[in-house]
Amino acid sequence: MMEKMEMKQEKKMENDLEVKKKVSSFESQFKKDIEAKVKIIEDYENTLKRLQADFENYIKRVQKEKEDYAKLAVAKVLVKFVDIVDDLDRALNVLEKTKDGEIKTGIKMVHSRFHRILTDEGIKSFSSKGNKFDPYIHEVIEMVSSEEPDGIVVEEIQKGYFMNDDVLRTAKVKVSKGGKS
Repeated sequence: MMEKMEMKQEKKMENDLEVKKKVSSFESQFKKDIEAKVKIIEDYENTLKRLQADFENYIKRVQKEKEDYAKLAVAKVLVKFVDIVDDLDRALNVLEKTKDGEIKTGIKMVHSRFHRILTDEGIKSFSSKGNKFDPYIHEVIEMVSSEEPDGIVVEEIQKGYFMNDDVLRTAKVKVSKGGKS
């Protein structure tokens, strides 16, 4: 009987050992599966973070493009106003020689109103005569001989304008090519 009990106990120990091996194997496989799932989750999180950053950058880029297009549209309209102001300048120069004060006053009022609109929109003219030629803000109409050094603007044919810090319209100028001939 003792032998039977010993055999039973031995079988139980073998079963317990086998169960422990299976549990250990199961735990090991379970840990590997969890680690693999954690790795997959981390990969998804990283991908999601990259996609979110890309999307935020896209939103910012689209917003900047919208603003740039709006500025361009405004600039296209305002450059037409600049042309009108130039025409008014020429008309005022001609009217200075006449005696009709009412017409002169009317044109001066329109002229000053246009200047106010342009100033409100950040547009200002720049003077070129006597300055060194700059290809970013000047357009050469003619090279002329003069007593001015080479590369100096000697005459401004048409005013140039800045819109904020950008060139809205280049100035059309005559530039010295050196000694008078």
